[in-house]
Amino acid sequence: MKIYTKKGDKGTTSNVIGMSLSKADIFMELQGGIDEINANVGHLRSIIKDSKIKEANYIDEKLKKIQFILYKTGVDVSSQFRYQHISDEDVKFIEIEIDYMTEKMPILNSFIHYSGSASSTYSHVIRTIIRRVERVFVRVLEGMEYPVDYQFINRLSDYFFTLARYINFLEGIGDEAMNMN
Repeated sequence: MKIYTKKGDKGTTSNVIGMSLSKADIFMELQGGIDEINANVGHLRSIIKDSKIKEANYIDEKLKKIQFILYKTGVDVSSQFRYQHISDEDVKFIEIEIDYMTEKMPILNSFIHYSGSASSTYSHVIRTIIRRVERVFVRVLEGMEYPVDYQFINRLSDYFFTLARYINFLEGIGDEAMNMN
């Protein structure tokens, strides 16, 4: 199978249900955003694998699962939500992981600077990408019922905030509280 088809040379592409769309279509922007998150999660996995984080293998397995869920989210977006591959269990998985990390760390009682190790700060970068994609998602869903995919993306940004703090915690780096003066 060739990687290029030349079908997109005029600024259009097709989705999984065979619709022809402009590459500027809001669904394509959302699709690209999901892909961007997934690629950045892969990059974070490589940073973590090169680190000496105590739970590197555990975190890597969770990130790998997140990549697969993101892939399924992309399929749902490409079908314009005619197919639903994301379930409440996918959202619950993220919530369980957030709770797991939160229970091990000191309570967060102030705003923090996004600082620390390379893998921690990159988790924050991913979190901000997710928030941008979430805003696109809301525009796509205007007038539609919100699918579970959106809940997953919403929880995912919380996951990466928590992961950033957790990685710093594992590396002995405390939260850097903001001085609000």
